Amino acid sequence: MSIPPILSGAVTCEDTRASEIGTSVLSKGGNAVDAIIATIIAVNTLCPYHSDIGGGGFAILRTKEGAYESLNFRHTAPAAASSAFYKDPTVSTSIGGAAVAVPGEIRGLEELHRKHGRLPWGRLFEPSIKLAEDGFEVKQDLHDFITAACNPPGSSNLSGSWMESDPCYSSLFVDGKAIPVGSTWKRPDYARTLRKIAKEGSKAFYEGEVAEALAKVVRERGGLMTLQDLKDYKVEWNQPLSIPYKDHTIYAPPAPASGAIFLSAMGMLSHFESKGEGSVDDLHVLTESLRLAYGQRTALGDPNYVPGLVDKQLSWLTPEAIHTRSKLITEKTHEPDYYKTPKVEIVNDHGTSNITVADSDGLVVSITTTVGLSWGSHIIVPGYGFVLNDSMDDFSVEGRPNGTGYEPQVANYVYGGKRPLSSSCPYIITHTSTGQPYVAGGAAGGSTIISANVQVARNILNYDLSAKEALRANRLHNQILPNVSQVERSSTHQGITIDGFSEEQVKGLEERGHQIEWVEKNRSVPVVIKFGDEKQKDRWDPAADPRRNDSGGSVFETQR
Repeated sequence: MSIPPILSGAVTCEDTRASEIGTSVLSKGGNAVDAIIATIIAVNTLCPYHSDIGGGGFAILRTKEGAYESLNFRHTAPAAASSAFYKDPTVSTSIGGAAVAVPGEIRGLEELHRKHGRLPWGRLFEPSIKLAEDGFEVKQDLHDFITAACNPPGSSNLSGSWMESDPCYSSLFVDGKAIPVGSTWKRPDYARTLRKIAKEGSKAFYEGEVAEALAKVVRERGGLMTLQDLKDYKVEWNQPLSIPYKDHTIYAPPAPASGAIFLSAMGMLSHFESKGEGSVDDLHVLTESLRLAYGQRTALGDPNYVPGLVDKQLSWLTPEAIHTRSKLITEKTHEPDYYKTPKVEIVNDHGTSNITVADSDGLVVSITTTVGLSWGSHIIVPGYGFVLNDSMDDFSVEGRPNGTGYEPQVANYVYGGKRPLSSSCPYIITHTSTGQPYVAGGAAGGSTIISANVQVARNILNYDLSAKEALRANRLHNQILPNVSQVERSSTHQGITIDGFSEEQVKGLEERGHQIEWVEKNRSVPVVIKFGDEKQKDRWDPAADPRRNDSGGSVFETQR
């Protein structure tokens, strides 16, 4: 039986080659879910420093019938995990076996495919198996993440780096130097793992030889994971959160994702008329909305372990609650305790990768997935070639204040089977009157994800910028603690100039009481698709953050 073609669609992510693999799947009759699975596996293959099958994440989806769903395939703590174990100062939550939570990505992608896919599961792995077997070109972003681990960071020296002691990283070096840009990197062990999963499904990852190797290396390096933890892993479907934003409706996933925080900020901003793109008034209101929204984040965690959290998120997002909170925005900024529960830390979770896909049937999917920041736990599973996450670091540890004396978040304490809080908040925005999609996207960048998504979405909704313009625009970040607004300097990436903040803008913010910290560039990596009317010539407008060297979108369009 032949599969009817998808007439058109768009894909965007942090590597243009992966986006093109996604649109090639659309061209072969796959839908947006097929394309996003193939794209994610390609991102895993090309960018394992951010995203690999040892990770997990969140999806938000609009069905072609116009219904909304979200899928939680976030990592879980091993059953034996506890705050008592992690209180030990010799136990690292960021590097080594104790940092590894049970990965959710493969089971999450399989569940998406089971419910919404069109093409055979195995076919979606074929492009990445070929990349891993035959090798692919080392581009600038991969090279930068290799050399960041060198000794000293930024050099090409293997000697003295943490990678030197692990033979699983040896293929990234030639004669003791980081493999140069333009070279070919092959991942044969990884190719075999992908081939096995393509043939046997998620069972090949969560049981049998792959699971045994995974659990073995985690325990050898000080972790708690067992084969039973892997076998017991489950994903969760849930109902997305939503708010009105003028003539639009915005959807995002609930906790332990941070959709409620993104929506809270957007909701507050909807109560203010724009004073002009880049004006000090606009930047002040934006910053205060972020501070008020991040202050609510201290109450978030895994709803299965935090009683009443489902209702609490909904209560934050009522029109009355958002309006009341927006009234807390005054002409001046305030001390941190004005915005949050006193003496509670704001957790800085880790980096990620976002992938967004849409097709002409009306199916839209945005997924944020991660292994953590820069090679996750630093563990590659021997003989199988994939990077393991460091997501235990995204929990708060009872009785262990952070370096500035702030107490950990009670809602995000470590328990066996619990999922840690995440800043991830992929989103979909529709025209309220028609229900048709208008914008979809998400971001990487740990705690900067929320602020980046707010600014990109607002750039399109308030200023009608194109996808590329919305991503190119200046971004700031403020999460209450540390008590500064990070603003970026002028820079050039991919031949595109980011203008950076002006002295006039900064002076205006300082006069409102804001403390400013200059950074070379905003560390978030958002992507977005802006939708035109299906009758428009340029129906699809996908883009990825130009601050990454290799990012980009791709469009598939058949002759009408």
